[in-house]
Amino acid sequence: MKPVTVSQVNEYIAKKLRDDLNLRGLAVEGEISGLSRSGQHYYLTLKDAESQIRCAIWGSNAAKIDMSLVQNGQKIVAVCDISPYARGGTYSLSIRYVEAAGEGDLAAEFRRVKEKLEKEGLFDRKYKKPIPEFPYRVGVVTSATGAAIEDIRKIITAKNDFTDIIIFPALVQGIGAVNSICSNIRIANELSKNGMHIDTLIVGRGGGSPEDLAAFNDEEVARAIFASEIPVISAVGHEIDFSISDFVADARAETPTAAADMAVMDTHKLREEIENSKSMMAMSASQKITAERRLLDNLTSLLSAGVRSRISEARNAVDRAVIILKENEPRNIFAKGYAAVMDADGSVIPTVSLIETDNEYEIKMQDGSFRARVTEIHPGK
Repeated sequence: MKPVTVSQVNEYIAKKLRDDLNLRGLAVEGEISGLSRSGQHYYLTLKDAESQIRCAIWGSNAAKIDMSLVQNGQKIVAVCDISPYARGGTYSLSIRYVEAAGEGDLAAEFRRVKEKLEKEGLFDRKYKKPIPEFPYRVGVVTSATGAAIEDIRKIITAKNDFTDIIIFPALVQGIGAVNSICSNIRIANELSKNGMHIDTLIVGRGGGSPEDLAAFNDEEVARAIFASEIPVISAVGHEIDFSISDFVADARAETPTAAADMAVMDTHKLREEIENSKSMMAMSASQKITAERRLLDNLTSLLSAGVRSRISEARNAVDRAVIILKENEPRNIFAKGYAAVMDADGSVIPTVSLIETDNEYEIKMQDGSFRARVTEIHPGK
């Protein structure tokens, strides 16, 4: 028997599939999962309870399709053609029309849990605890082997050299994930209450399909997060993914990397700001001291000038008083030709009205005195 090449086999199968009229314009009902986009093209998986198949919506068809129907968890009827890939030995469906076919099981359960917990008030802002700004210790509930934990470690250690990290390794998908996540949240809270205080708890995982993220939409996980006394940052999937955990947590981060960035402050930047503040305070203090010293010097100069002025005024007043005293000193007055009239007991008689005719009075002058008898009085006009 002459052997054929792998390529020949794949080309033969691909041709058979393309030629099969039953695989053209095929209406397939299924639930969308793992939706992604690359450029103008969309890639997804259609699944039912037992099987799944890869599909693509090429950019040329996307413009003709109501893309609002193409969402994870949405049940659709897709009109498509078989699209074999001979080189890879694989096939997929190329979708050219979409219509709604009801809500998928995961989407329905998500809506049921969300509506129930929202009615109970578990999403209410009044229950949201603030995320500590200066955490001493951060706990992380996630897979010990996934990319998420490495991203969280890398961000925290690069940004902060103060905060400790405690890992609580948990199953984040599949059987046992719900119990594992809830158990680790409770363990973290018990540890925090018994001597190893944890300031913030990050609960989450990296991206994945809706099935991969299903545990974080579970009611039990949501209630465990709500009951946590440690403030919880939910970090599930990628930016476009929303989970029930996001709604019930104290804060939501778009990705595990964003959660790590949110959980701690940049201590290197803080130190730089402190040093800048110290420099500014020192400069401000120096400027203040210089300004106060200048003001003190000005006040001292003004005070000195005021004191000198007061002293000068006092000197002038003393000089004037001395002159007045000298001018009014009796001997000086007598030197000008004035005389004092005194009665018998030596008292000065200041006015003519006190003089009596025929009485003797002593007249005192600069160089002596004499006695005189009054013979005639002439009062002043």
